[in-house]
Amino acid sequence: MKLQHLVCALGVCLVPFFYQSLVRAEVIEFPEEELAQESVLPKFDKPDVVKNRNVTTANKFEVSPYLGFNVTEPIYNQTRFGAKFGYHWSEESTINLNFAKHSSGLNTQYTDALKSQYNLDFSRAPAVNYSYYINYEYKVFYGKISLTKQGTLNLITSPIFGVGMTAFETKSYPGFMAGIGQKFYFTKSIALAFDLLAQYSQAPSPFLAGRMKTAPSSGTAGSGLGDIVPQKGEFEDKWSLSTIMNLGVTFVF
Repeated sequence: MKLQHLVCALGVCLVPFFYQSLVRAEVIEFPEEELAQESVLPKFDKPDVVKNRNVTTANKFEVSPYLGFNVTEPIYNQTRFGAKFGYHWSEESTINLNFAKHSSGLNTQYTDALKSQYNLDFSRAPAVNYSYYINYEYKVFYGKISLTKQGTLNLITSPIFGVGMTAFETKSYPGFMAGIGQKFYFTKSIALAFDLLAQYSQAPSPFLAGRMKTAPSSGTAGSGLGDIVPQKGEFEDKWSLSTIMNLGVTFVF
């Protein structure tokens, strides 16, 4: 028994030495010229942002007839009819010409009330005819929505920036445009298009102090210039901000 105890004690003492020899790490040295001197990013053969894109627009043309509304216009008719003629030079960028014919007449919801209450006749102000803008669209987002198990709706979202002119009876005025556009593609070449735009442009102010009333210029003391129709060039030019919504259909070919 004493011999057994001696062997066990000896074994317990030698275990740490054997374990230390097994786990001891070896130091490996490499020549300095074989070590990497700088860090680099990996390069991929096909760095595609979107895989399996159903709708491709690069190097294609598009035509987009639309109905527009200037929702913040209090005096002139808010509706307009237009069309955009564009070219996609890549999957990210589009340039287009935006032409719109403004509807004639006034926004009767407000002008009729002002005429009945204050005898203000805004038909004396210069009428707006049409506008044309050159817009740049940057397609920042492409996505898909599953409508059914078999069908998907493709989406393209684009910030819009533009510059152009608006023609009135008297002359044309410059303006700037910025906003966001959204296209919902039902097929590879047909989409429902919606634009929300802010337009900052110059235009003749429809208000001219003392010259908009239709009251008689005689028979009442102090009526003065009430019934003298002003010339179109008398209206002062001012800069104003408008909010425009367009709804249309896009055809890509």
